[in-house]
Amino acid sequence: MSESGTLPPKSTSRGRIKLEDSPRYEALLEAVKRARRDVENGKYRLRDLALVSALVFTGCRLGEALKLRAGDLDSRSKTVKILQEKKHAAHPRIVPVPSQTFWEIMERYLRRIPGRDDPLFPISERQARNIVYKFSMRYLGKRIRPHALRHSYAVFILKHTKDLEVVRRLLGHSDYKWLKVYLDYTQEDLAAELEKAFREAED
Repeated sequence: MSESGTLPPKSTSRGRIKLEDSPRYEALLEAVKRARRDVENGKYRLRDLALVSALVFTGCRLGEALKLRAGDLDSRSKTVKILQEKKHAAHPRIVPVPSQTFWEIMERYLRRIPGRDDPLFPISERQARNIVYKFSMRYLGKRIRPHALRHSYAVFILKHTKDLEVVRRLLGHSDYKWLKVYLDYTQEDLAAELEKAFREAED
């Protein structure tokens, strides 16, 4: 881990997945908490925090976040229904979000949304990108692309579940081709687990 809290540099031959600007997930969680305190003090906008939280806690694409309706969030089951377009057809995926922080933020924000069928974020993609840029500059000290938050989420889930199928389903990917890039960032954890296993076996 670098001093800035970002993932170590990594590039791919075709450049479709770039993790060099993705912050550690733990740094994102801390940034969300700081922003939440600023919301409470009237120093940050609740809508902006809600949008960033949707990206951070579900790993969805920015376009998917902008398609969310109020009724897509189910606080009882703690799930978010994300509409994903595949081959010109819409396919929903259900993403569990067990975070109490997320639901406290979203439930407060939902009080401002008139009805269940109303858009959660009635803003343009450009506005949404600017929200993420400003959030990252303010709370992480550098400008970060919205898609980088998705990478951070993916690495975090993979490290804790060690299951590419779980990551694939949560992110809504059709195959494992690009997900395998994330494996490079879990090797350190794998080595530590093996060392512990052999140490216990040899004791």
